[in-house]
Formats: sequence, C-alpha cells, structure tokens
Amino acid sequence: MARFYDILKVDVFDYESEVQMFQHRPFNKIVVPTDGSAWSERAIPYAVDFARIGGGEVILLHIFTPPMHEFVDSLAIAGEYELANRIREEIKQHLLGLRNEVREQGVDCRLHIIDAVGVGQHIIEYIEEENIDLAVMTTHGHSGLARLVFGSVANKVMHDVNVPVLVIRPDLE
Repeated sequence: MARFYDILKVDVFDYESEVQMFQHRPFNKIVVPTDGSAWSERAIPYAVDFARIGGGEVILLHIFTPPMHEFVDSLAIAGEYELANRIREEIKQHLLGLRNEVREQGVDCRLHIIDAVGVGQHIIEYIEEENIDLAVMTTHGHSGLARLVFGSVANKVMHDVNVPVLVIRPDLE
C-alpha cells in the first residue's frame, strides 16, 4: 500500500520542488504506463526529468488488450485475429518512436508490451516483478459516478504498490 508521502500529485505540489526533493533519492527504474494516447504520453517528460536526476532509465509500459477480447475464439474464426495483430503492431511502432525521442534526450529508455486483460493489475505486477523505483502516470481525474463507472487505473496502482507514484492530471497543467 502506498504511503501518503509516496503519492505525489502535480496539481497539489510545485513540480520543481518535488524534483529537487528527490535529488537525494535517485530513481533508477521509472515506469510510464501508457495506452498510446496523447493524454497518457503527457507523463513522459516528467519521467525523463526524474531519470536525468539519478541517471535512471525510463520504461514505457503498454498493456495490450485486444479489441473485443471476450470473443477471441470467435475473432480468430472470423479472421479478426489479423486486425488485432495489426493494431498491436501500430501501437508498438508508435511507442518505439516515443522511445527513440526519449533516447535522443540522452536518457536510457526501453519499451515493454504485455498482452493481457486487466490493465491495472498487470501494471502492479510489472512494478513489483521488475523492482521499479517510481511510476509516473496520468489520470483523467474522474470523480463521483464517472469514477465508479469507469474505475481508475491510476488509483488502483497508487494504492496497491509500495513505490512512489507520480500522478499527472494533464487537464490541470
């Protein structure tokens, strides 16, 4: 379970002072879970800043859930399996481009794509298994009924891991 002081929220704290505060504690492995959207990619610059402080690496993590995953057997029969593979390859190529952009900034970066259902749980497992030091991710900031209906991957991650989680709300930047 994350401790209060391990959960940083950019919309509450001054980002520059947060970065300075952690200069004494370098983060060697920083994961950025991304769904490939521009919204989720807004977390990458923050991860790059933290990686520069301690010479750490950024890991772009994508949990690929095939469209209509409930119907995998039917999709294979209908020839839709190729469509799912094409979508996965497009996502991979996009994320490879992001990886290369991070590397051009002088920061080590790698990409990991996991084929699975259950995004939040697989992010948590990855953080634990890979000994991640910091997770940086975005949230849509849903509250109330919207949060109950849609859930919150960021909320699940920050409450179920034992590492600091920097949650970015791009709508408040």
